[in-house]
Amino acid sequence: MEIAEELKIFDKDLINNFIRYSNNDIDYWDIRAGLNIGTLIEFTNQKSKEVSSYENIECSIRTFINGGWGFYVLKDLNRKALLDGYLKAIKLAKMSESLTKNKFRIIERDPLIKHFKAGSKKKLENIDIEEKINLVKFHEKIASDYSDKVKNTRTVYVDGLSNLLFINSSGSYITQKLDLLRLFSVVYAQEEGIIQKGSNSVGGIGGYEIVETEKAQNLSLKSASEAVDLLKAKSPIGGKFDVIMDPKLTGTFVHEAFGHACEADLVLSKESILEGKIGEKVAKDQITIVDNPTFGQGKKYNLPYELYGSYFIDDEGIPSKKTIIIEKGIFKNYLHNLETASRMEVDPNGHGRAQSSTSKPQVRMGFTYLEPQDWDLEEIIKDTRKGILCEDFQYGYTDPTTGNFQFKCKISYKIENGEKKQMMRDVSLSGLTLEVLNRITAIGNSNSFSYSDGLCGKGGQSLRVCDGGPYIRIADVNVGGLN
Repeated sequence: MEIAEELKIFDKDLINNFIRYSNNDIDYWDIRAGLNIGTLIEFTNQKSKEVSSYENIECSIRTFINGGWGFYVLKDLNRKALLDGYLKAIKLAKMSESLTKNKFRIIERDPLIKHFKAGSKKKLENIDIEEKINLVKFHEKIASDYSDKVKNTRTVYVDGLSNLLFINSSGSYITQKLDLLRLFSVVYAQEEGIIQKGSNSVGGIGGYEIVETEKAQNLSLKSASEAVDLLKAKSPIGGKFDVIMDPKLTGTFVHEAFGHACEADLVLSKESILEGKIGEKVAKDQITIVDNPTFGQGKKYNLPYELYGSYFIDDEGIPSKKTIIIEKGIFKNYLHNLETASRMEVDPNGHGRAQSSTSKPQVRMGFTYLEPQDWDLEEIIKDTRKGILCEDFQYGYTDPTTGNFQFKCKISYKIENGEKKQMMRDVSLSGLTLEVLNRITAIGNSNSFSYSDGLCGKGGQSLRVCDGGPYIRIADVNVGGLN
């Protein structure tokens, strides 16, 4: 079984000591350790802002007894430090148990002994740092040279190689080897006191082949053209319109407005509009929403790498799986980590995720999307008398407790009598999540389906995710603009 040399300290003898030290005083324990190597390159206005590399090894020990958790982080992976840290984590769990009101037991799981490895065609360790710097310089120049209206550019390249180990009291012993890469481009353009922004990214699990795809090669050009084109766009008059969302904005709605309300930790803390709604009809019959972070989906999109939001197992050793959240309008499942599943007495579904080996797992999404139906985009536009076609997402606000959301779109177009008209900017959409799910009047087909990748923040942690869907049309959406 492949394992990094630095992680071989977790041998049978050490694991047996963990078992002996627990002395049946705790119900459950797990340990996550990782060796991480990576590069960060950031340029602004064709000048270097940061070029750095890192290598670290880290570990966390988590213990549990009757509703109380102990969590201990250490970066010195010698045998004595690990055993001392383990005993301290046990003490923390006992103290936590004495203070918590939520008493419960962790659901027993069968042990998993497995080695996972994500393949890459061009290994990151074989790419010289100079080549990576030249890549960033190339994108900076493309963006800067696009127009004299371009006033500011920023390009960020991040990669990482991770060797990960997970062991727990159930007997699981899981290793993983992952290569990750993300390229991010932001461009600001200015004219007559108006400033507009274009931003795009590409990310995935794989090697340097990710930045050699057509999407990656055109990244900075797309950001620059968006920023410049938006300078001439007009802001809409506010009101209620039929809104057509593109796949990126559909994904944003599914993830931000709906998906967070599906996270069982928010349900248990009574911060979700979906509390108590399992088995209830919450959307139209045509609506099916899933979260599917399993590997193998990159091929469906003709990619030479895996999707950025995919993972083999979550950070509690639970294999990733396709989880149906809404099926034909009926709410089916919450997203769970080990704790929420145990408290609700259901099986965990692989959504306990952490930013690093030293962060606590939380309930998080992976790849969340709305499944396609049978409309062509052209049909949706022709069938729309008075509406707005909105593309991509700039920023927004959501409240899973009330279902309120507000998004600002990147690019929009007026739709009049079935025809796409002039470009607009500063278009904002607002509404209530469950109302919107019941006002969807058209769902695009598989040809219109796409996704986007990015980072999602929650509880002080940022995690790689994907979201997506087809084009959809929603009736009577509140639209705002600068006019």
